[in-house]
Amino acid sequence: MFWTFIDAAQMSDGQVTIGGPQGHHLARVLRVHPGERGVAVANGREYQLEVVEAVGGRVVARIRGDRPVRGEAHIAVTLLQAVLPNPDFDAVVEAGTAVGIRRFIAVQAARSISRPPAGRLARWQVIAAAAAEQSHRGEVPDVSGPLSLSDALEQVGGNRLLALEPAAAASLVDARNGSAAYAIAVGPEGGWTDTELSTLREHGGVPVNLGPRILRARLAPIVAAAILVQQP
Repeated sequence: MFWTFIDAAQMSDGQVTIGGPQGHHLARVLRVHPGERGVAVANGREYQLEVVEAVGGRVVARIRGDRPVRGEAHIAVTLLQAVLPNPDFDAVVEAGTAVGIRRFIAVQAARSISRPPAGRLARWQVIAAAAAEQSHRGEVPDVSGPLSLSDALEQVGGNRLLALEPAAAASLVDARNGSAAYAIAVGPEGGWTDTELSTLREHGGVPVNLGPRILRARLAPIVAAAILVQQP
């Protein structure tokens, strides 16, 4: 069964028409065929589809039913991730989307070695969309940045802010407080500088650790997000 995201404009008279690169992927790569079932997500609803035509790069499917999306965690997690080398940041976006992160904000930290080119943001959004389809998410996370740490923090006001710091006294598990929205700040491999940690604290950030193990910067946010989205 395929899973894809569409705009409401692609629906008409009980059918969905998917063209362009998305239609090409379904028809030529996934090789969907008439009679095959799938799901299209739009505006917070899942539409159950049955393919009636798959020709060239165009797929037409009949809507068999719909329901509210069911694959989203009730905890909203935003990740403020310091920029990492491209393969590592790509991995964070892919795995973080699968885990349930709602929003990614790339932060150009003092110790970030990588300086992503202007076109990298579009690449990150493509990765998020593909991962959302693969993991049957109810929405595609937004990816923005790179921004300075101060600018990124201005975008998460109102979220409970947790700053990952291996030397912190409090654990992330103990720092949970029943909030509906969290922001996790994860530094680069060299960690946040003292100045950046001070900035995080000034914005209400609570330094937390993930236990006795020291995790790579590409793994730590995935572990942290997985813990938070399971909060009862």
